[in-house]
Amino acid sequence: MSLDPLTTAITNVWEKHPDELYRQDQSHYRGVGRWANDEDWLNIGRSTLRKIQELWSFLGRPADGLKDQVILEWGPGGGANAYGLKDVSSLFFGIDISEKNLKEAYRVLAAERHVSYFQPILLEGEPDTVIASVVPKVNLFFSTAVFQHFPSRDYGCSVLRALRGVCQDNAAGFIQIRFDNGREKYRGINRIED
Repeated sequence: MSLDPLTTAITNVWEKHPDELYRQDQSHYRGVGRWANDEDWLNIGRSTLRKIQELWSFLGRPADGLKDQVILEWGPGGGANAYGLKDVSSLFFGIDISEKNLKEAYRVLAAERHVSYFQPILLEGEPDTVIASVVPKVNLFFSTAVFQHFPSRDYGCSVLRALRGVCQDNAAGFIQIRFDNGREKYRGINRIED
């Protein structure tokens, strides 16, 4: 499959970054960089679960209804959230542009014997190309610290349209975007101006 130049540029950041340990740290690989302490890595998923519980409460949905969810994470990185949500999910789709990240998420979940509910989806083109792969439709989606790496606003809008295309009518979700305050820590890896 021949990829368009934009998709190739984005993929190269996550597949061919010159500093592999930095890339793994940014993708939340268990045992790497900031995530060398296992409690810190586990806290990623715990934090996301708390956000989902707060969202559930805000929507007036019963707490005991937060189980057997069909969940989608756009940008699962090293699988910390997939692992952290294993008790509330019956099926977990992880969409990522990085095959390395999907393999790492799968590896982590397999090591903990929780891989059966994880469905990795490699994004190899426009965001809407994943819609047909997400069956059944999801009732919960989220994306954390991913959107700030998108190359343009238009690309972000394309991802939002794809997310809408995979959601049930009553789906809930959230998107967390880190801000760029000028510090290197918060700077996105890839930036192509509109």
